[in-house]
This record gives sequence, structure tokens and C-alpha cells, in this order.
Amino acid sequence: MLRLILDVWHFPMSISKFLLSCFALCVYFIAISSHASIKIEVMALFQDKAMVLINKEQHLLKVGEPAISGVTLIESTSKYAILDVNGKQSKFTLGNRVQAKFEQQDKKKILIYRSTNGMFRTTGSINGYTVDFLIDTGASAIAINSNLAKRLGIQYKLTGSSILVNTASGTEHAYAVKFNRVKVGEIMLRNVDGIVLEGYEPNPPLLGMSYLGRLNIINEGQVMRLEEKF
Repeated sequence: MLRLILDVWHFPMSISKFLLSCFALCVYFIAISSHASIKIEVMALFQDKAMVLINKEQHLLKVGEPAISGVTLIESTSKYAILDVNGKQSKFTLGNRVQAKFEQQDKKKILIYRSTNGMFRTTGSINGYTVDFLIDTGASAIAINSNLAKRLGIQYKLTGSSILVNTASGTEHAYAVKFNRVKVGEIMLRNVDGIVLEGYEPNPPLLGMSYLGRLNIINEGQVMRLEEKF
């Protein structure tokens, strides 16, 4: 079984400098449903970013990143932002105050059954192309071979970063990439870390923790259940 470890270093911008480089605004938004309420306060707007409080916790939302507590940034400029809150999109401008009701959506779930060889396998897609995955919680990222990457139109040598990974066969050269969309069942995640290895392995592709780690994983023996966290 292929085992991959990919360390990703983040260099967060100083919040104080971040706020000094922009203007603050005071958009106040409350989303209420019969099951739960979400209070959102937009503190500042930037190009493709927004500083918000979600239930009194500060978050820097970025366009293209997965939802936080059901809130996704769809578009943002220095003048307005479009937020998706549990499937409902609204536009916010400076000084705008909105109060609206949203239905709390049920968490999407996936059931994956153990095959006769004891493995969990499922069909999904990468960037809209169908892929048959092997579930591997020991793999730090989704791993595909270079032949599949070429069929999917992924120019990993141009867009990826050259790295070394540890496999069962030893240390191998690979490329760290980002998949725009990865979908299994009804759960689609964006900007998912991936690894492309030269040659024919891994085959089948490994559905690793860069996707699985963003979901709740419940292993019930013969069935693995994946569900959204928010």
C-alpha cells in the first residue's frame, strides 16, 4: 500500500497589517432557521477575500476555499462580497444590514461498502472526470499516477511543485498539485491537495486525507460512512 506524507507550510499574514492595509466595514448578517442560527459579521473586504465573524469566531474567507460553518465566499471585491450561507447567496455592501431566514440543510453523506478483498473502493471524479478510487486513510493526499493525470488534462509538471514522497518501494519523485474539484457521491470539495507520481502507480488512485480529512469518517466494519462536518 502506498503511503504518502506531504507537509504544507502556511505563512499567515499578520492580522494587524492585514487590517491596516484595507478599510473596515460593518455589515451585519443573521441567518436563522428552525434548527440553528448563524450570525455573520463581515469586518473587512478585499479582492477575493473577506474577514468575517461566524458565531463570534474570526475567519478569513477566500474565494474557492471550502465552506466554514456553512458559509462560503463566492465573490469579493473592496466594495462588496457575495456569501453563500447553506445554499443561499446574498450580496453585501458597505454598511448593508440584512436579516434573513435560511433552512438548515441536512449534511450530505456517502456510504462506501467494503469489497470482497477487504478494501473500500468507490467511484468519484477529479475535475469532472470519472475516477475509481481506493480509500486510503494512510495517504496524506489524493495520489494518482502520471498516466491518469495526462488523461485528466492535468499539467502537473507546469503547475505542480517537485517533491519527494515515501512509498512502499522507497522514496520516489512526485509533483504536488491542486485539484480544482473532487467529488464522491454528493460531496464535492474544491482546491484539494493531490500528488502525481511518474509511471503507472498508484493504480487504482488513492483517495487520501486531503479529501477524507475534511469530512467526518465513521468506519462501521463493513461500511464506511463519510459526511460533511458542518
